[in-house]
Amino acid sequence: MVALLSLEAGLKYWAVQTLSPGADRVVLPGLLHLGFTLNTGMAWGLLGSLTLPLALLRVAVGTGLLWGLLKRRVTRQLWWPLSFIATGALGNGLDGLLRGAVVDYLTSPLLDVGSRVLTGRPFPIFNLSDVLVCAGVFWLAVQTLWQDRKAGHLASARRDISKES
Repeated sequence: MVALLSLEAGLKYWAVQTLSPGADRVVLPGLLHLGFTLNTGMAWGLLGSLTLPLALLRVAVGTGLLWGLLKRRVTRQLWWPLSFIATGALGNGLDGLLRGAVVDYLTSPLLDVGSRVLTGRPFPIFNLSDVLVCAGVFWLAVQTLWQDRKAGHLASARRDISKES
């Protein structure tokens, strides 16, 4: 977690020093570009007037998850996805508290296509913290579906065994 949080802080510092609004530097053509914005809200600038409450909420979520992880209040299976979510929440929360906005520096032309189809707008500029939160949530969802499926198979097998008895 500390390494990812440090990496994100370093990337944000680099972006502030190097990139400017409207920048479009290609990293992986058609897939990943570098851009720059200071976002006072959430994705697509939602809740932009609530910078401080959003920052405090993010820090509270990240700190709460971190506390649960350090106190071993979660299973081993949940440790990594919750670590990703905690790190992302803390990264953006601390950025919001210290800068008054979150530094976003990644864009994706591929995601823009899907977003324009669904919303008529390009996909928002994002950062590593956003990627970590999304990856953690996705990981939890897949894990939950897998466990539910596994539990369903076990319950079905138990019913079949009890019918045979």
